[in-house]
Amino acid sequence: MSFTLLISLIALIFSIACSALLFVLFKRHKTQLETIVTQSNKLSVMSKKVSNLSEEIHEIRSGNYGVIKRVKDLVQQVDNLQSAQQNFVEQDSQSRFYSKGAKLISQGASLEDVMRECDMPAAEAELLFNLHNNQR
Repeated sequence: MSFTLLISLIALIFSIACSALLFVLFKRHKTQLETIVTQSNKLSVMSKKVSNLSEEIHEIRSGNYGVIKRVKDLVQQVDNLQSAQQNFVEQDSQSRFYSKGAKLISQGASLEDVMRECDMPAAEAELLFNLHNNQR
């Protein structure tokens, strides 16, 4: 064999090897490109889901602020009503005696004890006694 033929043969083998290598690299590149496109699509979907969830969280927070404000307003109203009720009970001297009598009855006081402590006639004390004993 001549030297030229040998060089040509080596060049041919080298060319075939380079072509095979280029083919393998091209396939690998194509596979990676497909993977990138797939992951990009998945990332886009996930990004939309995150955006939707973020909006939902914002709506929930806004709703919670409204609920919290409403609960605070209701607590304030209840406090005001309790205060007004207490003032009303304290202003009505007769109701104080009835409240005291009811408390004594709930503690187990006798009819005579209620009459004496509340300075109440027997008929009223009996009525109060009967009323509170029936509630138990």
